[in-house]
Amino acid sequence: MEVMYFVPTASLDSNAKLKDYLAKVPCCDELQTLEKTSAQVWIVVLTQKLCQQTLATCKLRQQLDPSQKFIFLVDQKELCFWMYRYQLQVTAVIFCYAKTWYQELMAALQELEKATELCFKSRGKVIKVELEQICYVESHCSNTHAAVLWLMDKRPLQVPKNLRILEKENPRFWRSHQSYLLNPGNVYMLDKLNATATFVNGLKCPISRQKFKTLAERFA
Repeated sequence: MEVMYFVPTASLDSNAKLKDYLAKVPCCDELQTLEKTSAQVWIVVLTQKLCQQTLATCKLRQQLDPSQKFIFLVDQKELCFWMYRYQLQVTAVIFCYAKTWYQELMAALQELEKATELCFKSRGKVIKVELEQICYVESHCSNTHAAVLWLMDKRPLQVPKNLRILEKENPRFWRSHQSYLLNPGNVYMLDKLNATATFVNGLKCPISRQKFKTLAERFA
């Protein structure tokens, strides 16, 4: 899971604990970075000064890529009104003045690790696929920006994301081969002789010889 912190210039200097925490994590401080950089999860320090500009940019990012998540750190309850106005889908809103803000932030990030859906945009529509319905993911034979999901009903489904992005966004997937990711929850058997993984529905995908031992140990 890739996390990016966005901290506007007018940061929350009054919160010493938060300031100390942000000094230890990668941060960006320009709206242009938020506009151009693609991260799976954005943790945004929302300030009064740049509130509407920041929320407008977050809204645009979410429209371009529905899989992007936002966690807001705010120090004024009044700013929640603007989040409502911009109709953002927010994973969590954490008030920095609360003594438990750090615990709440860690809990929100842990919940995102347990994501159960893969979301993507196709022909103007947001498509959601339950991760438990995916057996494995195969790189697209002719499109380096796409991949093919093989589902429990043995149906292939093309997605506009390549393996590298899918692996980064979904820690549940395991890399079994340069061209394949597998969902360990649906694996029935590993076949060392043929270097394959067999899924509960009978589908099979290759496992590279170099990765077989590592995968076998993880299943043990």
